[in-house]
Amino acid sequence: MTRFFRFRANLFLALILAALLVLLPLAPAMGAGTAAGSGGGVAVDAPDHDSSLEITRVDEQWTMEDGVKLPVSVFYPTGDAGDGPGECYPVIVFVHPWDCDKLIFEKMAEEYAGNGYVCVTFTMRGWYGAEGQIGCMDPEKEIRDVRDIITLVSEDERFPVLWDDKGPVVGITGYSMGGCTSFLAAPRKDPRPGDPGDPRIRAVVPMHGGADLEFSILPNGAAKALWGVFLTAGAYIGNISGLMMHALDILMRNDMNAWQKLQATLDAFWKAMPPVNNVTDMLVWITGAAMQRRVEDVEIGRQYLRTRSARYWCDEEYDGVVEHPIIAPTLILAGWNDDIFYANEGLRIFSTAMEAPARMIITNHGHIGGMGDNFFIDLPESPEYLWVSEQIRAWFDRFLKGEDNGADREPKLVFYRDRDPENYGRAYSYPLPGTREASFYLNAQNGNLLLSRAKPRSANGDFELLVNIGVTGSVSLPYYQDVPNMVGGETMQVPSRIKLLGIPLTERSYLSPPLTSDLTIMGAPKLELYYKSSQPFTQLIPWIYEVGPDGTETLVSRGYYEGYNPAVWTMCDTAARPVEMQACYHRFPKGSRIKLEISTADLLMTWPYFGLTFIQLQRNRAAATRLILPVVPNTY
Repeated sequence: MTRFFRFRANLFLALILAALLVLLPLAPAMGAGTAAGSGGGVAVDAPDHDSSLEITRVDEQWTMEDGVKLPVSVFYPTGDAGDGPGECYPVIVFVHPWDCDKLIFEKMAEEYAGNGYVCVTFTMRGWYGAEGQIGCMDPEKEIRDVRDIITLVSEDERFPVLWDDKGPVVGITGYSMGGCTSFLAAPRKDPRPGDPGDPRIRAVVPMHGGADLEFSILPNGAAKALWGVFLTAGAYIGNISGLMMHALDILMRNDMNAWQKLQATLDAFWKAMPPVNNVTDMLVWITGAAMQRRVEDVEIGRQYLRTRSARYWCDEEYDGVVEHPIIAPTLILAGWNDDIFYANEGLRIFSTAMEAPARMIITNHGHIGGMGDNFFIDLPESPEYLWVSEQIRAWFDRFLKGEDNGADREPKLVFYRDRDPENYGRAYSYPLPGTREASFYLNAQNGNLLLSRAKPRSANGDFELLVNIGVTGSVSLPYYQDVPNMVGGETMQVPSRIKLLGIPLTERSYLSPPLTSDLTIMGAPKLELYYKSSQPFTQLIPWIYEVGPDGTETLVSRGYYEGYNPAVWTMCDTAARPVEMQACYHRFPKGSRIKLEISTADLLMTWPYFGLTFIQLQRNRAAATRLILPVVPNTY
C-alpha cells in the first residue's frame, strides 16, 4: 500500500471516529422511548397519506407484564376531517414476520391510520431493538405481549380508541410469523386453560401464516431441512437483518439530510448490539432432535410446535372434531406456492374451525413473493397486490367499523387458477361443491409402471424396489420465482426441481394413460402408501406432474413423508392417515397424462435419512398403494 493510500485510509478512519465521538453521547437518547403508562413520547407528523385526516406518530418503548420493553409505534388520527371532536377509531395491531421488526408494517399502519384507525406496530421480543428472548410465538410470552399491547394502547388517553360494551374494538393482522400470531390471538369458543386468544379482537387477517406448525415444519413426519435451518439460523442473526432493513430505509428517506441519516444509521447500529440475538434453546434442540431422529425428543418437539398453533387450540386431539372454533371474522391469505405454510393449513381452519364469518384468498405466490404492499418500500404494485390490499381493508372496515360494504357477501373462497390466471375461481365453501375423490393405483403392465383407475389384481405381493442412500439425482429448491413481482417484475421461469442425473432405484415413476377428458383438481392430493423397509426410518417423497402429449412435464404438487417402525421388513401403511400433499388447483387437459414420482430423498428441502435402506413399495390387491386426487367439476 502506498503512503498516499495509507494517508487516505487513516483520514477516513479518523473522520469515522470523530463522528462516533460526537454522536456517542446522543446514542442513548436516540430511539429511547417512554415506558408505557408514563404519558411520554414524541409525536411527529407522519409522511403523506391518501386521506384528509392528520396523522400523528408516537415512537416509544412499552413495558410488558414481565418487565420486558418492546419498541412500539402508534399511528393515529388527530384531525377531525369533518367527523367532529372526540371521534374514536378501532385499533389494528400489525405483527411483523420472522427475521424482521416493526419497520416492515409502518407504511401500511400509516395508510390505515389515514383511513380512520389507531394502528400499532411493535417489535416482538428478542428481535431487533427489543428486549427479551425469541420464543417462537410462545403463548405465555409473545402472544401475551399482544394482549398487553392491546391493553396499553386502549387505556392510554392519548389515543382515540373506539370502545363498545365488549371493550376496545381491535383487529389484528400480520405476515408469516405475524400471520401465525394472528391465528393464535384470535378468540375461540369456550377457550380451554392457556388458550392465547383475546376476546377483544373482532377481526383477524392472517397473511401467509401457519395454523399448524407441526405440519409446517414436520409434514407427515419428514423434517423440512432448508426452511428449518433458515428459521433457526435467521433467529440468531435477526439483529443483523434488522440493521440491514433499517439502513435501506434510511438510505431511501427523502425527509432526512445527510447528517440526520448518519445519526439514524448509528442509532440503527446500536440497536443491533449484540449482533447475535437471544433465542430460546428449544429451536436448536428441536432441529437437532429432528436431524438425529431422536424419536422421544421429536415428540416433545411436536408438542412444542402444537402449542404454538391455532389448530391445537381449536382441536387439541387433531381428530377433526373442533370443540373451540374461532369466533372472530377471519380473512385468510395464502399462496399455492408457499412452501413453508401450505394453503392446506388455512383451508383446514376455513373449512372446519370457524364459527364466524370467514373468507380465504389463495394467490399463486410463494412465501416471499406473497408480500404485497411492498411494506416499507414505496414501489409500484401489481393489480393483483392492490386488489388483495383492497380486500383486507374492506374486511376491517366491515367488521371493525360496521360499514355495509359487502365484504361479508363476497364469495368465501377465491383462488388462483393456472388455466385462467386473470380470473380467480370462486366458491362459497370448501371442499368445493361436487368434489369427489378419484383413486389412481400403482400398477404395472408389460414392464411399464402405471397409474390405473383399477385396483391391482395380483395377490402375490408385487412391489417395486427402492433404494435410499440419502440423495437422488435431483435437487429441489424453495419457491422464489415470484420475488420480482414485488417490484413490478415478471415471474422467473426457474424449475422448483432440477434433475441432474439418474441414480438407479432412488425413484420410481408411474404414468396414467392419456386422459379422455379434462380433469380438474382443487385441494390436497393424498397418498395411501403400503411398503416394507429394511430400516426403522423410511422417507418417501411424492411428486405429481402433468405430462403433455409432447412429453413436457409440469409440476402440480409435492409432498413429504417419513415413517418410523422399529420392526423392519413388516408391512407399513398410511391408510388411517394418508400422506397429505401440497394443496393445489390444476386442470389436466384431455390427452395429457398424470405422473406420480416417488423418490427416497429430497435435498435441499427435506432432511434425508443417510442409512442405506431397501424399500419394497407395494402394489398388489392386499396392499394397494394409491394416489387420491380431489376432483372437482370442470366448471371451476
